[in-house]
Amino acid sequence: MCVRIFLSFLSGLALLAASPAFAGPNDVHDMVRAGEIMPLEPIQRRVMQENRGEYVGVQFDHNSRTYRFRFLKDGNLINVDVDARTGTPIRRRQSF
Repeated sequence: MCVRIFLSFLSGLALLAASPAFAGPNDVHDMVRAGEIMPLEPIQRRVMQENRGEYVGVQFDHNSRTYRFRFLKDGNLINVDVDARTGTPIRRRQSF
């Protein structure tokens, strides 16, 4: 299971690099330092506690300033979008 999570993390990083809308790790750290967004860790802990399923990974969308957390539950992918500025969940949807 750890290998699967690690591979999911790596594929998430590949998506970040391939998509111009998604900020890289340095951009995210700069925004956190500037107070524009909240750090990932406290939001991630809360989202993981509030959602059931296997945690797959997270992405940050620079344009909308949202974190997208992904979970697998019963063979379905669940996306949980959270406002990175406030830490407030915005949307939870299931992909079939």
